[in-house]
Amino acid sequence: MQSTNPKDILTTLHLIRAALASGLMRKEEIIDWADKIITKDEKPDIFFIDLALSSSKNTNEILHYFNDYLNFENPAINGRPLLGLLYREFKNGHYNLEQAVAKLFRLKFEAIFNEKEEGNIYSIDDAYDLAKHNTYGTLNDVENELIQFLSLYKDYSIDNFEQWQSLDKILDLKLEQDYERHLEEVKKYNSVKNESKRSWWKFW
Repeated sequence: MQSTNPKDILTTLHLIRAALASGLMRKEEIIDWADKIITKDEKPDIFFIDLALSSSKNTNEILHYFNDYLNFENPAINGRPLLGLLYREFKNGHYNLEQAVAKLFRLKFEAIFNEKEEGNIYSIDDAYDLAKHNTYGTLNDVENELIQFLSLYKDYSIDNFEQWQSLDKILDLKLEQDYERHLEEVKKYNSVKNESKRSWWKFW
């Protein structure tokens, strides 16, 4: 029976740390994850043993433990598996809309996203703020926009990193198509707005 070496799953450890920091995972889930590794490993690494025995520690203490082990500075963490996790948690009713939007925005500081993804994150955060204060749009519109965006990542998970490269090719194409469609909508909106202004001046 083989034993899990933490150094062989550093990508997973970075993602779990980011998920914990952003509130996507609770310390109880991480302790349970470590406990499962201990159960199946013949000689479990001390890293997992210490994690499994961390029930008396708070979230910040467990984060500190991860940080000490990983010993990193601003790592380039792929944010897409975390968006996939957020999608499943939100669809399963573990977060309300406000919580999901807040966690989405927090992820921007914990992981790396491309320009189009960051644009979507800012757009959803702004849309929620406007709808919440009855300035523009509805919360239902924001929820639909959030689900539409997060559903692009439903096939990503923290553990299936061997599939990320093939998933990235499909996702990048979808993001480009969504971007082009959004540009067309903006152009149509501006065209209608400008035509309305010209009609108003003709009337006078």
